[in-house]
Formats: sequence, C-alpha cells, structure tokens
Amino acid sequence: MLDRRDDFAIRRVASLARLLLTKDEEVLYAKQLGDILAYARQLLQFDAASMASTPPDRAVPMLLREDRVRPSVAREVVLGSAPDRTDDEGLFRVPRVIG
Repeated sequence: MLDRRDDFAIRRVASLARLLLTKDEEVLYAKQLGDILAYARQLLQFDAASMASTPPDRAVPMLLREDRVRPSVAREVVLGSAPDRTDDEGLFRVPRVIG
C-alpha cells in the first residue's frame, strides 16, 4: 500500500530534477520507493550486534594499483566545445541548474 508521503516524495524529487513524469510513472516510482523503504525497515530490524565479527584474512594480499601520472585533456580541446568561454582567462560558464 502506498503512503501519501511516497507520492509526495516522487513529485518533489521529480520537480528538483526538472523531470516531467506521467501519472503512470508517478505511480510506478511511488511503488518502487515504497518497496525500497519497506526493505530498509526490514534491515533496521536486523540485530547486527549478535553477529560475530570476522577479522580480515591476513593471508590474502591487498591488491592495490600503483598511482601513475597521466596527461589530461588539453585545455584547448575542452574550451573548444565550451558554450560560453573567455579565451583570455581560459574559463567557461555552464547553464545554471539550481534555481
């Protein structure tokens, strides 16, 4: 059963993301959100304190890759596709997404 708060949350998130949802999409996403929240409630009931902790296995080596310096994309390439750039400063503007 859907909670009215789930329905509100779907509309609010869609509004913040500037998405136009159909009524069917709102119903679908509200159901999915309800299912996720129901599962989260189940997880909250799990008593992790009763589980024995498992120490890390020292026989398994830590597989870490070595950091390497690599060249990045040239500034001219990035600025070449920028919508609103200032060539003298090497900066560019992007459209505002938060109102």
